[in-house]
Amino acid sequence: MGTHSDQTSVTPMLKQYWQIKSEIEDKETILFFRLGDFYEMFFDDARIASELLDITLTSRNKSDANPVPLCGIPYHAAEGYISKLLSSGKKVAICEQVEDPKTAKGIVRREIIKIITPGVLMETDSLVAGENNYLAAINEEFALAICDVSTGDFRAAALKDVEHLIRELARIEPKEILVPRSLSESQIFLKLKPLLSASMLTVLDDPNFDPLVKEVALEGVPSEAYSSVGAVISYLKNTHKRELGHIKSVTAYSVDQHMVVDESTKRNLELTRTMSEASHTGSLSWLLDRTRTAMGGRTLRRWMLYPLLDTIAIDDKLDAVESIKDDFKLFEELKNDLTLIADIERITSRIVIGSANARELVSLKESLKVIPRLKLNLNGAGGLLGSIVKRLDDCRELLEKIEGVLVAEPPLSVKEGGLIKEGFSKELDELRSLATDGKGFIARLETSEKTRTGISSLKVRYNKVFGYYIEITHTHADKVPENYIRKQTLANAERFITPELKEYEEKVLGAEERIRQLEHELFTGVRTYAAEFAGRLAETADALGRLDALASLAFVANDNRYTRPVVKNDGEIKITGGRHPIIEKLNSTERFVPNDISLNMNDCRMMIITGPNMAGKSTIMRQTALIVLMAQMGSFVPASDASISVVDRIFTRVGASDNLVKGQSTFMVEMREASVILREATDKSLILIDEIGRGTSTYDGVSIAWAVAEYLHDRIKAKTLFATHYHELTDLALTKEGIKNFNVAVKEWNDQIIFLRKLVSGGVNRSYGIEVARLAGLPQEVVTRAKEILLKLEKGEMVLKGEETRQMGLFEGDSQLQNILKGVNLDTLTPIEALNVLHEMKNKL
Repeated sequence: MGTHSDQTSVTPMLKQYWQIKSEIEDKETILFFRLGDFYEMFFDDARIASELLDITLTSRNKSDANPVPLCGIPYHAAEGYISKLLSSGKKVAICEQVEDPKTAKGIVRREIIKIITPGVLMETDSLVAGENNYLAAINEEFALAICDVSTGDFRAAALKDVEHLIRELARIEPKEILVPRSLSESQIFLKLKPLLSASMLTVLDDPNFDPLVKEVALEGVPSEAYSSVGAVISYLKNTHKRELGHIKSVTAYSVDQHMVVDESTKRNLELTRTMSEASHTGSLSWLLDRTRTAMGGRTLRRWMLYPLLDTIAIDDKLDAVESIKDDFKLFEELKNDLTLIADIERITSRIVIGSANARELVSLKESLKVIPRLKLNLNGAGGLLGSIVKRLDDCRELLEKIEGVLVAEPPLSVKEGGLIKEGFSKELDELRSLATDGKGFIARLETSEKTRTGISSLKVRYNKVFGYYIEITHTHADKVPENYIRKQTLANAERFITPELKEYEEKVLGAEERIRQLEHELFTGVRTYAAEFAGRLAETADALGRLDALASLAFVANDNRYTRPVVKNDGEIKITGGRHPIIEKLNSTERFVPNDISLNMNDCRMMIITGPNMAGKSTIMRQTALIVLMAQMGSFVPASDASISVVDRIFTRVGASDNLVKGQSTFMVEMREASVILREATDKSLILIDEIGRGTSTYDGVSIAWAVAEYLHDRIKAKTLFATHYHELTDLALTKEGIKNFNVAVKEWNDQIIFLRKLVSGGVNRSYGIEVARLAGLPQEVVTRAKEILLKLEKGEMVLKGEETRQMGLFEGDSQLQNILKGVNLDTLTPIEALNVLHEMKNKL
């Protein structure tokens, strides 16, 4: 960064700048230094910010040998610029003038009032309404604390190992992660760091991870997480420079209470964004989120990423969704009423820390007005809806206070006046009269003084030099009252003041400033009063979020003809007429072909699915997983009937594009993902394997795929959908009682194929790869040549090297088989090697 030597002479202002800059621990932080109506940046900060923000870089003291680089932005437009810097991986320190420049003796006193980082944002314009903005802290015991300071959501968990920690961080997607310096220098963290690239990593000295936390209640929080909680508290204090009254307690949570949704599953099922374009549109979140409030959006997202394992809790949600869906009046009322509710959760947080503006308080008031109507519409509701109704509180006293004090449409700034209703404060009303009725006062005073003195030519006037004065011509000098004080003599007149006029002058000249001060004081009083309701408001906000999320699921179920699933623990997943919720929605003009799935713990815990590319194997597999996940989050599902046994985790071995970018081969990615499945799956898991063994030789690929399928069936006994191009795997169904073969039907017609998209019983021994290549647009010449080569290969007239072979001698084939067998050592032969030998011999026939 820049140094004092960057300039030839250091002014008092720059000395102050350097002193304040030196107080910032992270030297990469950009300092916004308040000068009048601008935030200025100097030296390296200016060079970096001007480039990132695309603003002009100029300099102070241009005539000096070393001019000072600077750039600036208007203070009222700062939020947009701050967001850009945060998106570029920067932190921003806000340095304000903390005394009035008019009364300052010497240079104006300035202080850093807050440091803004991605994980501590509270400014609503910089936050995504329907998503939490988490700050996370991790320690050497793999314990985690997460806090969304904008909502007050503060949780902690102890995790088993680094793998579980990575998985949980991928699910949460924190904007910033705090790491102790000792961990940051370890070998474990060096392996961990590349996996956390989506989050800003902030390394703190170890004392910041103090387990002796006094600021928040830790009841139920595992002791391993205390230091992570301490780091969050310490960091929030350091960045916000104030106590955060809404952060009062930490909630312990256990990942074992929810279905595991790891990064791979989240990506492959496109839960929050699509794989192809990283777009929200086309994701499950996009489909299910019909929420009307920001609290509802955040709640629904949590439900989706943390599906339940408890069938009773799942049924409670399903009951509530069904109640809303089947009650047309309630359905329509909720649609209308929830739309009127602001983000009470984030407004409350801003009220408590003293940063909420008048518009937010008015929005809060209007939201609270909706509560009685919601309670009336839900009157008599039982179950989960009934418990939600009991938690709704319209905070009547607060509502009436805001209603009585603040105007209906206040300005954005709380320091420029125009906030307080007429009639609330007698002093304020008088000040406003003074400020707006100056001319009227002058006219009334002039009339009364003319009458009192009998001087018809008397005038009351104002100028900037003398202020208000009374002017009388010399001809009436003998009528001037004794209380008039001479201030100026003119050629034809005298100018006077009176104590009354001077008092009025002081009032009217100070009225505007006093109005602003008084309005701010009165507003601050209302905001402080509102902070006393923080607990009640937080409870109401949480209840509204749950109600809105349930209503959203009801809206989606109604609009898309979803059915209520039966959720049990019987080990069976049976879906009749299942559909892919996203594809069905996006391709509304094309009829979606529904499919049935039946998995159980006995005769069909694994379905081997064969068929050509583009036939729909992946769609069927993904829709099955989505239906299971939706059911366990308490949603109706896209099927005509569904009975779902709770699964503890969904594994998805699909694609490798993300890790290919990280330099890993297709085969290595597949093997890593397969390793995780074989190591961590249980008999309660649902496994999707869409091709395995592609990135190596055919023999190796078949062998690995076969061995993996056997292991899943024999050892893990998990419910599995296994899609493959290796038709040899269909032979597993002959010897494994829990495996059945299925294929996605294709119709051949006029030398073409038609994808029927229907899953039917039995395997297939053709891949239709050439037909798919033709559909993909390969030149006809290439397609024709491919058919010729395929025919020769099938007849044994060509080997895979592409060389035509001579006709084999009568006993040559047998001789080759004998040679293969002679080279086999039966004492050391493994099952996989035996499979390779058998496959090689079969190809020699």
